[in-house]
Parts: sequence; C-alpha cells; structure tokens
Amino acid sequence: MPQRKTRYQRVGKRTDFSTYPAVLDPADTIYAANYLLGYFRSAADAPHLMRLQKEEDLKQKGLWDDYLPPFHLGAEIAGPEFGINVYAAGAAVETRKKQPHYLNLLDLTSTLINAGGWQCSDFVVTLTLEHQGVKFLEGEPSLLEFVLGFIRLDSGVLNNKPLQEFLGMQKLTGDFANQHLLTAKVCVPTQPFGSMLRGGKLLALIAISNELRDWFNDRFKRNIAVFYTTSLYGSSKSSSQYDQLDRFLTHVGDTDASYPLRMKDPHKKELIGWMDERGISRYQFTFTGSSKADRSNAELIKYVRHCLWKQQSDPNIKQLLQMYDHEMDQWKNGKTERKRCYVSTYGHDEWDSILIDPDPQPKPEFDLSNLVQYWKKKVFKEKAWGMRKLMKSDNFNLRLEYQLLNHLSTPTLNTDFRILSGKMLVLTEMFHSFQRLLAQVMR
Repeated sequence: MPQRKTRYQRVGKRTDFSTYPAVLDPADTIYAANYLLGYFRSAADAPHLMRLQKEEDLKQKGLWDDYLPPFHLGAEIAGPEFGINVYAAGAAVETRKKQPHYLNLLDLTSTLINAGGWQCSDFVVTLTLEHQGVKFLEGEPSLLEFVLGFIRLDSGVLNNKPLQEFLGMQKLTGDFANQHLLTAKVCVPTQPFGSMLRGGKLLALIAISNELRDWFNDRFKRNIAVFYTTSLYGSSKSSSQYDQLDRFLTHVGDTDASYPLRMKDPHKKELIGWMDERGISRYQFTFTGSSKADRSNAELIKYVRHCLWKQQSDPNIKQLLQMYDHEMDQWKNGKTERKRCYVSTYGHDEWDSILIDPDPQPKPEFDLSNLVQYWKKKVFKEKAWGMRKLMKSDNFNLRLEYQLLNHLSTPTLNTDFRILSGKMLVLTEMFHSFQRLLAQVMR
C-alpha cells in the first residue's frame, strides 16, 4: 500500500475499559468496511474461505509454484510388513526465518493454515523398511523416509463447550488447561495415504499414545489427564477421521458456531498497517496470551463497526452498516463450522483420578506399539473402516506419492476483492480531495 499521511492522533494500547480515542472519517470508514466486506464475501462458506486463505499463505511462503519437498517421494504398501517412525521434531515456532523441510511439506499437505504457540510441539510420522514395528525418536525426520503425516500438540483453547460439559466445568482456566489438557492442533496425513489407508485414524491413535503424553509431561512438567481434538469440518461434512475409534477416542458433542473465521495475513496486516499509518495505532489490535489472533480479529471487526455506527448520520454509511452487520452475522451463524469434539482419558475410567495420582499405571492398550498394531489389524486383516472395497484381492499393492496442494486444481483467490480495494482507495482519496477543495471555497 502507498504511504499515507497521518490524519488521526496516534495512541497507545487501549484497555478494555476505555473508549476508542479516534474514529475514522467517513471516507476512511467506507474504505475499511468495504475492505472487510470484500474479504469475507469472496467466499461462500467456511471451507471455501479456508481454501482461499491457504492458497494466499502458500504464495506468501514461496511454496505455490513448483516446490517439491526433499523427502523420499514415493513408497509402496502391499500389506502390514513395514515399520513406522514417530519423530519428536521440535517446537512449532511461527516466527522462524527458515522453516524445516517437514513444515514446508505440512504446509503443502494441510488445507488449514496451522499456527504454533507456547510450548506447542511437532511430531512427524514416517514409513520405514528398516523394521516392522514402531520407534519413537527425537529430532527432525530423515529425508530418506516417506512422510505419512503430522501431529502438533498443544494445551488447547479455553472455550470449548462440549469439553467443558465432559469435564463438569463451567469455565476452563489457563492454569488448568496448561497443566492437564492436551490437544492435537494438527493431525494431518499426507495424501493419498490418508484417504486410501485411513491414515488419519493412525495419526489420531498415535496422538493419544502413552509415549506422546509422557514426552509432553517430561518436557514441560505437566500432568496431562485429558486429550481432546476437534474435526476440521463439522457442519459441512458427514464424517470425520476420528469416527469409529470409540474404544480410544469418544465424540462428546459439537462446538458452538458463535464466532467467524478470522481475517488472515497478508490482508489483515495490510488493513491494520493502513490504519496505523493514519494514526489508528496497530497496538489497538495487538494482543498477547491465549487466542491472541482471534482477539485481534474480533477487535478489528468491532472497531470498524464502531466507526460505521458513529458516521451513520450519512445515509450511505447507514446502509453500509446494515450490510456490514448482515455479513458478520452470517459468519457467526450461517457460514461457520460446528466442529465435532473428541476426548480421550488414556483408558482411565475417571479422568480426574490422574489429578489425585500424578503417576498412574498406564493402560497397555495405549502404548504406541499396541495402537499401531491395532490400526494395522483393522486395515489389513479385518479390512474395516470401508477397506474391503479397496482391497478386493490378496494382491493389493498401493503406490504412495505426495499429493501436494500446489499441484492440485484449487479455487483461485478472487482478484475482484483486490481490485475493489484498490478502487475504494482511489475513491477515498477523491473524497478527501473534494473535502479540501470545498474547504478552500468556503474560505
């Protein structure tokens, strides 16, 4: 965006108890509101917006064109005679200048823009022919192995109604979540391993293993009592990769669709930067701690609506306010996803028993080796989870090659939004020029 002259008094960080120190003038209000409207109206629903955001994210990271990950690019599976390595790859740091190779592959595999966080940790699952069991290893995965999927563990969020009801708590506190809860922020198989061999179920089982829980406890001095995760989609999909794992992972309800998907960078950064250059401090939209991205997005939407409300004596802005409220209400109630919530207590009948006994006897069925063996038995021996149609003969042989987002046909970002934003910026400048000319005439 071009450099702009500051029109509003620059202010510091706003507290929850103060009013907004400055309001955009009518022209700038119209521009900011249309910028947000153009962004959210470029998608018909939550999955569509997520795809558009993902494409933009890959382009920003330089992964969109012809990038290929340096890992082993192919593998063959003819039966259960192969081994699995689970690598504790390290912290999920968002601000690192150069991403490890496995993160580039994750970006090209997952349809979601995956965030890191405090004490957030990555695990990478690979296929190996050096053994037929499962090994838990420290460090980044070997480039000589074929990657089957990714797991990212974290303490989780504080607003999850089904989880709260399961725990018998009206409210989750940060201290409790950080000490006793573990969630899979990422549980993503590479494709076609995920769809062809129910790879998502394998990753889910690995995520709830005693080994990963013990590793997290030892690394961060926790006492994890409950594991939970949510499906990527809910309202728009009839099933999830976590279904049919009731023996280990139980569906406890669906989340409330009470918040919109947030605007992501670079568009959010552009809008906040544009306002900062005009004196509406970026610190007004900057937060720390839990759910900082959600809080920043909510504050941005709230502030622009406040500007519309203050300027609604203008009939055009009043009409724009109505459009703005309608669209944001749609993203709260009509275009969002009610995600399924799944919970595991690591085989213990009472989850809070772990709080009393911080070193309980682990359940053997949750050992990594037993969970992987369970998955192999269900897929290759019992041919459960819809596998019979795939494995029609005893000569089953599946060739795995990465299906990457930059090589698939995906919806293109609606350039009309960018064009509209540029036109609105021109109209904004014309409006200010007219105001200056009118002021000169009046003098």
